[in-house]
Amino acid sequence: MTRKAFTAFSLVLLVAAAAPAFSQVAAPAKPMCPCPPADPPPPALQGSFSAGLALTSGNTDTSSFNLGFNLVYDPKTHSLFKADAFYLRSASDGLATTDKAGASLRYEYKLTERIYAFAQVGYQRDRFKNVTYLITPMLGAGTYLVKEKNLELTADASVGGAFEKDSGFDATSSGAFSLGQGFVWKIAPTATFTEKATGLWKTNDTSDCFYHFELGLAASLVKNFELKVAYLVDYKNLPNPPTLRKTDTALIAAVVYKF
Repeated sequence: MTRKAFTAFSLVLLVAAAAPAFSQVAAPAKPMCPCPPADPPPPALQGSFSAGLALTSGNTDTSSFNLGFNLVYDPKTHSLFKADAFYLRSASDGLATTDKAGASLRYEYKLTERIYAFAQVGYQRDRFKNVTYLITPMLGAGTYLVKEKNLELTADASVGGAFEKDSGFDATSSGAFSLGQGFVWKIAPTATFTEKATGLWKTNDTSDCFYHFELGLAASLVKNFELKVAYLVDYKNLPNPPTLRKTDTALIAAVVYKF
């Protein structure tokens, strides 16, 4: 065999030996297992009911209960509808010490991914603040300062009116403006922290104002049920009569059913 023939024969053997290795490198890797299916989109209509009860006895007998309702309709368009309501009552030795309720209806229209306009009407009643009713229709706009999968921070501003009736006093009406802020942090798949603050000022006397602040922590119990603990602060700067305390606080716990 000549030298050239020997060299050519050696190259053929080398290529034949390397072919399997090249074919393994070039072949695409096969998946170890099929990919999990994507999570289904949330339903358009979601909501919750909550209820809490506490009883004590001994030197004093106390009782308290709270009810809550929340509804959100999101048809995955530019529109969003929200409704919520609550009732809180407590008593000591058979005498009521807290008796308040509130509700709101809100329509939001998404202008961009982070900016929205809204129309809202709110209702408040607080027996021990002497408020028979406070109705506040408002128009405004808000923005998502942070909007991530597990973290949201919003701020909004609105203008409208305030119609109030205090027991034993004449009904009043005034223009009003409001500022609001909200924070939602999904700490874990089974735990969520929330914070909310709002302020309402009457235009005919800005010292006649209302502030509301709340903190909440919810943890899942079983499917569709969770335990929620919340701390609420309500402040009315000009109560009628002026001898009433301006600040009320409440610490509540409730079982929440989500649907």
